[in-house]
Amino acid sequence: MAYLWYPEIRTNYRANGLMAREREYDWARMPRVSARLYIRFTCALLLPWIMWMPGHASTLNQEREQAVALVQEGQVIEAADRLRALDARSPNQPRLQADLIVVLRLAGDNAAIASRTQDLDPKSVPNYAHMSWALALRDEGEFAAAANVLRQSKGQLGTSAQILFAVSSAEAGDTAIARAALAEIAPLPESAQALALMAYGLRQSDAPRQALAMANRARARDAQHPLAFQEQTLALWTLGASHQAFFAMQVRPDLFEDDVRYQAEADAIAADIRQALDLRSELEAEGRHEERNQQLNSVLARVNPFLFRIPEAHPQHLRVRFDRIVLLRELERMPAVIEAFEALPNRKIAPVYVRRAAADAYLAEEQPEAALRLYESLVSENEPPEVSLLLDLYYTHLALEDYSTAADQLERAHRHTPVWLNIGPNRDPISNWERVDVDQLRVYDAAYRQDLELAWERSEELVRQGPAHAGLRNTQARMARWRGWPARSRDITEVAERWAPNTRDTRLNRAENARDLGEHDAWAQEVDSLRADYPRSTDVHRLSQELEDRGRPSIESGVIVGRTSGGNVLVSGDRDREWRTRLNSPWSGHPLRAFLEHRYTTATFGDTEGRYDRVGAGIEWDAWRQQAWVRFDRDYKGDANPGVAAGWSRWLGDHWRIGAEADSYSIETPLRAIDAGLKGWSASASMDWRAHESLSAYANVGLLSIDDSNRRSSLGGGVTRRVYASAHHATNVGVDLFFQNNSQPGGPYFNPEQSANTSARVDHDWTTWRDFDRAFTQRFQAAAGIGYQSGFGSDPTVALRYEHRWDLDRRWSVDYGVGWSSTAYDGNREDRLSGLVRLRVTF
Repeated sequence: MAYLWYPEIRTNYRANGLMAREREYDWARMPRVSARLYIRFTCALLLPWIMWMPGHASTLNQEREQAVALVQEGQVIEAADRLRALDARSPNQPRLQADLIVVLRLAGDNAAIASRTQDLDPKSVPNYAHMSWALALRDEGEFAAAANVLRQSKGQLGTSAQILFAVSSAEAGDTAIARAALAEIAPLPESAQALALMAYGLRQSDAPRQALAMANRARARDAQHPLAFQEQTLALWTLGASHQAFFAMQVRPDLFEDDVRYQAEADAIAADIRQALDLRSELEAEGRHEERNQQLNSVLARVNPFLFRIPEAHPQHLRVRFDRIVLLRELERMPAVIEAFEALPNRKIAPVYVRRAAADAYLAEEQPEAALRLYESLVSENEPPEVSLLLDLYYTHLALEDYSTAADQLERAHRHTPVWLNIGPNRDPISNWERVDVDQLRVYDAAYRQDLELAWERSEELVRQGPAHAGLRNTQARMARWRGWPARSRDITEVAERWAPNTRDTRLNRAENARDLGEHDAWAQEVDSLRADYPRSTDVHRLSQELEDRGRPSIESGVIVGRTSGGNVLVSGDRDREWRTRLNSPWSGHPLRAFLEHRYTTATFGDTEGRYDRVGAGIEWDAWRQQAWVRFDRDYKGDANPGVAAGWSRWLGDHWRIGAEADSYSIETPLRAIDAGLKGWSASASMDWRAHESLSAYANVGLLSIDDSNRRSSLGGGVTRRVYASAHHATNVGVDLFFQNNSQPGGPYFNPEQSANTSARVDHDWTTWRDFDRAFTQRFQAAAGIGYQSGFGSDPTVALRYEHRWDLDRRWSVDYGVGWSSTAYDGNREDRLSGLVRLRVTF
C-alpha cells in the first residue's frame, strides 16, 4: 500500500462542552519538530471548554483542569498519568474518559486507547473525543471499531468525521457502506486535502474511476498536493494504466515507497508482455513476420536491468523472474527458459503459467521426462484440464514413445471438447475452435502410428466439413506429401494459400513441397525466409538442417562377406566379399555434386579367384524430380579397362517413375567370366509404380552383353503391400518374379540357357528404441519360392535375413546383419551364410 497521510484532528469546543465544532485539519501525522506546538494549540482549545463546564469548582474537576493545564505546557505524558489516576479513582466519568482519550491520542498511546475503550459504548463518551478515538483505533488497524465510533456522531461532527468514517469502513471491508457515506457528503469540501482523502476512500471502496475523478478534482485545487498526486497515480494503477502510473511515480518518487514503485514497474512489465503478444498476433496476421518479436525483445531488455536493480529477496524480483521465463518461452529461447527455471530458488512455488512455460521448453529441448513431471503437476490443478494441456501431454508421451498413454490423452481431449459451444439462451451455438485442434491432432496421431491411410481419410473428412479452413488444408497437404504425393500436396497447399498465404504452416508446406519436387532454389528461398521470420522454430530449424546437409560431404560404405557350402559353388564361390564405398561432395548450386566410388568384389572358386576392383569419379544431377549421373572408371590397379556408365530417372506425377542405366564395363559380368578374361557391357530400363506408402510395384528389363558373344537378357517385376503398421512395427509382404535368358549357354561361368525364380517374401521392421533422431531398429526378412533352371527343372529356394540399424543421430547410421539362403544350381543345392555392415555419414 502506498504511503498515506493519516489524518489528525484539531478541534475547538463550544462553551457548553456538549459537541465539538470542526475546523480545518490535515490528518497528517505531525512531524516531531512541531509536536509541542500542536500540543499547546490543542490545550488552548481544550481549557476554555473546561473553564465553562458546570461544576468545575469540584475537586475532581479541579484536578482534571490541572491535568489539562499540563498538556498546554507540553507535559503530555504527565497529564495522561494524572488523568489515568483520576479515572482509576473515579471511573465511568464521561468527560474524564473523553479528556483521557484526547490526551492519550496526543501522547501517541493509541494502544492504551484501544485497550481502555474495548467495551466502551461510543454513546457514553462526549462527541468531542470521537475523532481522536477513531483515529487511534484506525492507527491500530481496528478499522471496523474506528468506523463504529463515528457511526452515530459523524453527522454532528461534520465533513471530517464523515470522511474518516467512510475511509475506516472501506479499510474494514464495508465497501458499500463506505461508498454510500462518501456519496452523502454534500456539498463537496473545497480543500484539496479533504478531496484527496475522499479519493483514497473511494479507491479503497473498489471505485477506482470515482477515485480518479475525485483525485483530479483535488489536483485542480492544488496541483502539487502530495496526497492528491498519490491517489491520482494509484487510481490510474488500479484501473490498469500501469505505465502511466509508473511514469508518474518516477516524477515524484519521494511520495511512494520502494515496494509500491517496484510493484508498479513489475505491473508495467507484465502489461508490456501482454501488449507485445497482442501486437505479435496483429503483425503475423498482416504478414509482417520479421517485426513480430521486436516488441517482446524490447520488453526483455527492460526486464534484465530490473532484476539487476531489485534485491533478490523482494517479492517483485521473483515475480518478474517468473514473467521473464514466460517471455523467453514466447521468444522460443528454450535453453534460456530451462536455465532460468532451474535457477529459481524454489521451483515448487512457481505459478502454473511458469511451470507450463518450462514444460514446453523441456519438451522442445528433447527432455520429455522433465516436461512430463511439470505437465502432470498442472493437470491436478485444472479440473477439468485445459484441452491445450492435454495436447501437450499427448506430445510428451509421444516423445517418450508411450503411444498407449498418448492415445488416452487424445481421447480425453476429444471427449472434453464439444464441436459446438452454447453461448446463451435463444442464440445459435458457435464452433469450438479447440475441437479443430483436437481433430487435426487425430489426423497426425494416425500418421504417427504409420496408418497414413486412416490419417488421409480423417483429413479429407475435416476438409469436407471446413473447406475454407487454411489450417485443415495444410494438414491435408502434409498427409499427401507423407503418402508420397508431393505434386498433390502442392495443389492442396495452393488452395490453402488463398486464405492464409503467409502463415508459418503454409510456408512450411511450400518449402517441403519444393524440396520433394526437386525445386532446390525455391526450397532454399523459402527456408531463408522462414529462418528470418522464425529463427527459433523447431520445424524451421529441422527443415533448415536438411537444406544444410546438402551442403555437406557424405560417405556411404558397405561390406558383405559370405561363405557357401554344398554343390559346386558355381555362382558366388565358396568365399566371397563385396565392398562398395562412395564419397560424395556437397551439392553445388543444389542440382550438382561430384562423387568418387570404389567397387570391389571377389570370390574364390577352388584354386581360382575372380575379382572386380574398380575406382571411378562422376557427377550427379538431381532436380525437378529427375536424376542423372555419369561415371568414368577403370581398374584399381593400372589404367586397364577404362569405362563409362550413366543413368537417368524421372517421376511422372506422384505415382510413376521411369529410369534407364548403361555401363560399358559392367559389374553384372560374372566373376568367373572376368577371371577367364571376359568383360561385358550392360543396359537396363525400369518402371516403378507407387500408389502410396502401402502399395507399390516395379518392373525392369536388362541386357548384359559379354564379349564371348553371349547376350544375357533379363526381365523382372514385383509388388509390395503393407499388411500391418503401428507406431513401432511395420510388416510388408510381396511377390517377385525373375526371368533370364542366355543366347550362348555354357562357357567358363554359370550360364544356363534359361533360368527363373518366383518367390513370396515378408519383411518386418521393429523400432525397438527411439529417442528423437536416435533409434534402434530390428529388421526380419524371409523369402521362399521356386527356382527354375533349364535342363534341371524346378527346386525350392529360401532366404532369411536379420539386421540391426542404429541411427546415431540425424547424419550418422550403422547397419549390420546376417543372412542365410539356399538355392539349387545345376541340380545341386548350395547354402550361403553371409554378414553385412553398412555405414552412412553426412559430415
